This record gives sequence, structure tokens and C-alpha cells, in this order.
Amino acid sequence: MAREISKTLRRLLVAVNYLSLAVIVFLIHVGRSRGWDTRLILAGIVPTAAVLIATFVGVFWRTGLWHLAHASFEKIDERQAQVMYESIRRSYSVFAVLCVVILFVNAVAERGHIPILIAGALLYLAHTLPAAAVAWSEKEVLLGS
Repeated sequence: MAREISKTLRRLLVAVNYLSLAVIVFLIHVGRSRGWDTRLILAGIVPTAAVLIATFVGVFWRTGLWHLAHASFEKIDERQAQVMYESIRRSYSVFAVLCVVILFVNAVAERGHIPILIAGALLYLAHTLPAAAVAWSEKEVLLGS
């Protein structure tokens, strides 16, 4: 029998997941730019990455939202398709704005390029935002559904 995961818990897990991603990007960027020892950077990244992975498993994998967000529209029912369409619409609007802001900040900073670290974080966001939108907005999500 499937167990329900509360909306509050889903929202908390999504927030902690994305906060962990931001902390990892921050630690690597600041650590490199300030010449921190690699061991010091790793001391911050490893536990934060563990939190990132644990929250990913808790909110995206165990709930089945990862699979739903990556399922073919032919393999899901009409209600699920509508929920996914709406979540994709919202999440990629957010994603597009975030990309434009990053490009603008890089242009103002006259860097001329997007660091691979930021590109990797954006790739993670592109894959998880639709599921996160469902986790954040839907009234009910059953574990393993």
C-alpha cells in the first residue's frame, strides 16, 4: 500500500535539495577563487552532496516524481499529463529567466563564459524542476506512485 508524503515535507525536501546545490556551487566557486585548499573545499562539499542526494532520493525518486517527469506522455493518464504539462510550463519559465539572469551577470562581470560548474547546476535544474513543480504544488503525492 502506498503511503502519502505531505505537501509540507515535499516542499521542505525540494527547498533543502536546491539549497544544497547552491551551497555546493558557492563552495567550489569561492574556494577556487580564494585559493582554498582542496581538502577544505571537499570538507564542505561531501556532507552537502550527501544532503543533496538524500533529498533527491526522498522527494524525486521515492515519490516516483522523477519517473513521472521523464515519462512519455503516451504512457501516463490524462490527469497526469495535464499536471506534467502545467509543471513543465512553469518550471521552464523559471529556468529561462534564471538562464537569462546568469548570462546577464556574466556579461556585466565581463567573464564572457559560463563556468562548467554553473552549466552542470543548470543541467540538474533542467531535469528536476518539472518534478519539483509537481512536488511543490500538488495536494497529494503517494510514495512509489
